[in-house]
Amino acid sequence: MEGTQTESGLVSIRVLSVTPMRAGKLFALASVEIDIDGIQIAIHGVRALNAASGARIELPQFRDQSGALRPAIIPPEEVRGPIGDAV
Repeated sequence: MEGTQTESGLVSIRVLSVTPMRAGKLFALASVEIDIDGIQIAIHGVRALNAASGARIELPQFRDQSGALRPAIIPPEEVRGPIGDAV
């Protein structure tokens, strides 16, 4: 049986823009760039929301064929948490 090999790489997150908004709990929209070992991925439409426990970040969503909201991108928790911290 072969062992599993774990690879690690450098990941950085950069906030490209933050636009203040006032719509219910929404207080800002942001764009971020995730750089994974030199490959950049831009994510637009990151929502900053007021929540009972403080600010909450939501990644972009879309409506599926039944009308339910679904995440447009699902990064691993190791990336999702730092996105919220950066924004």
